Amino acid sequence: MDSSNDPKLKLSPPFPILRCDVFMENLSELTYTFDLESIAPLEMLEVLRRSNGATVSSVNISNARGQDYIGCGFRDVSEVVVQGSVGDFGFCSFGDGECKISGNAGDFFGHSAASGVLVVRGNAMRSLGALGVGGLIAVYGDAGDRAAVGLQGADIVVRGSVGAFAGLGMQSGTLIIGGSAGRDLGKGMWGGTIYIRGEAESISPDIEEQRLREPDRLKIGMLLLKSNIKSTGKEFRVFRSTHTKT
Repeated sequence: MDSSNDPKLKLSPPFPILRCDVFMENLSELTYTFDLESIAPLEMLEVLRRSNGATVSSVNISNARGQDYIGCGFRDVSEVVVQGSVGDFGFCSFGDGECKISGNAGDFFGHSAASGVLVVRGNAMRSLGALGVGGLIAVYGDAGDRAAVGLQGADIVVRGSVGAFAGLGMQSGTLIIGGSAGRDLGKGMWGGTIYIRGEAESISPDIEEQRLREPDRLKIGMLLLKSNIKSTGKEFRVFRSTHTKT
């Protein structure tokens, strides 16, 4: 396919459609710029799948305008930058790369994330990082209800506050809350760890507060540093499940 004739692709300078480096007649690295005024979110994934094994070094997305499914299924992309906000199910099943969202994120952002780093500079709505198995999701604002629901190994950092039922049904992984939490923190939680700096409206009997130890401080510090958030980690409280997995 001659991508230079594809009207749906808007490419980085110096070429109008697609910019890539060519070494010895082979595509080595590709850089895509998508304008969501002219291409549907799920069509981006099809374009990336046609890269024929070449390394996709970066993807720049403009005019996001809160559309659903942006970045869904993106894998093996070194860097993704989104100008604007993403809607529901943004970057679900994301893996092996780093993504930065300049605006907000809708429901189920980072659902089933496998690896890599997802950063939201604004707020996230309900069910942030649901069922995530790996990687790091960082939100610089607040998150809605059910943050980290069903978490299965991923790490989630929310600089602000979260809504009700944060950590609902967590199995493993980490949830760090820099602000406060709504009611029933840790409801149905069987594994993993919740760190919270502020207060919770109510705490589920499924979790209990434990002493913050040095490994906890190191983990908090490492994840905050990776999220580019400054904090010593000393002000946090730690909660873990009262249940024993069978």
